[in-house]
Amino acid sequence: MLDSWNPETFGTAIYSVLSEYSELVSNYYEKDRRLMEEHLNSSPYQSLKPNRFYNAYAKLQEEILAPILSNTRVRVWHYTRLADYEVDSMCQQPVLSSLKHLKDRLEKLVTNELLTIEESEMVYSESPFHLQHEIRANRLWTTNIPLPPSDSGVVPLLESWGGESAYFWLKNESISAKLKKIGTARIVELEAALSDNLNAYRVSDTVLKAWARNIGVPLQVSRCDLSITNCIDTTKVVRVHTKGESSFEAVATSYPQDAGSLLGE
Repeated sequence: MLDSWNPETFGTAIYSVLSEYSELVSNYYEKDRRLMEEHLNSSPYQSLKPNRFYNAYAKLQEEILAPILSNTRVRVWHYTRLADYEVDSMCQQPVLSSLKHLKDRLEKLVTNELLTIEESEMVYSESPFHLQHEIRANRLWTTNIPLPPSDSGVVPLLESWGGESAYFWLKNESISAKLKKIGTARIVELEAALSDNLNAYRVSDTVLKAWARNIGVPLQVSRCDLSITNCIDTTKVVRVHTKGESSFEAVATSYPQDAGSLLGE
């Protein structure tokens, strides 16, 4: 299983390609850094000059590395707030976030007397998935790099049940407060294929930056959001980290091993 930010997990095929193209990777990022410094410090102002290594680097990324990654399984991270029974269901088989899934989940909250029928109907009717159905729905959104639970981008997902499908456009403050009391914050660690759409290409950027850092280029490893769609049936839960457990706070620092040093500045 690949950690796109950790060269030790890259495997023989990826490692071989990156070793062969190490000089190009180093030259590309070093040139990029110098060009940006010249651009920012120019007086009078000068436009950012093109990187002469760009075409070769783009070919490496698009035509060589991404195809290899498309046949690779990767560790990804999903940030959410779930009731205990929902954790059990996700561990059996992750599902895509959708209006139907939201409705099913709301019905169970009503059955468990966590919401009234009227409240569940309001949450459902105000879901942004009604208007953004093709943009955000029918996907399981993940990130390819572990983020700490304090990260501003994931805090809203951890503090409110239902994630953006439920709370994002909800105007009723009383119901919003209820959603924040339902379930517990969870970080779901998953293993997924990279066969979905542009996922392999997106991950290739992280892999290349992780490799550049590994060979001594001073830069930050990038993250990307990955939407799992057609490979959901083969996606597996590796572990669920629940708030209150030591592993929950350790994500992105001491878990997985060496995450802090590999992801840091």
